[in-house]
Amino acid sequence: MHCYILFALIVVASASSDVIYQGPCPSVKPQQNFDFASYQGTWYEIARYPNAGEEGTRGKCTIAEYFIHGYDSGRVKNSHVVDGVRSFIEGDLTLVGPARIRLTYTFDGRSKYSYLTVLDTDYVNYAIGYSCKYFPDGNNHQGRGSVGRPPARWIDDLVKVAGASWMQVAQDRSLWQSLEEA
Repeated sequence: MHCYILFALIVVASASSDVIYQGPCPSVKPQQNFDFASYQGTWYEIARYPNAGEEGTRGKCTIAEYFIHGYDSGRVKNSHVVDGVRSFIEGDLTLVGPARIRLTYTFDGRSKYSYLTVLDTDYVNYAIGYSCKYFPDGNNHQGRGSVGRPPARWIDDLVKVAGASWMQVAQDRSLWQSLEEA
């Protein structure tokens, strides 16, 4: 059960992860004229902020499959590989604002949810997502990451070529701040 909750947290922000900051969540600019139906399909994780809580347990080959039903709802199926075994989890999607998606997963009758804000996407090649949750201790947990739609055979090559340098750029908070201001 704990493994599934951890897995849900890993994929909830559509390939985003967790960095802790003091204060409330900042406001970010979502993708203008977001087309929820065009976001449907399979997305492969390319990069994201690191998450110390996942040290040693983070899966590889993370995939999110979005199935849109109607104007503002759908399902998501997430998967990743840990120790050679692919794990899956499914949840519900609800479009709750401009480019803002609520993802809901249910475990033992209890629902866990998070929000994904799509900052930018061309719907064909890439999407950049953001999530933030404010906690009573006065901190917020922010996640940012990118996903893409390259054919599966390109994923390993992409990680080999761009992975290390992209992760370094992804860790540079000034890049993300400039995206928020755009």
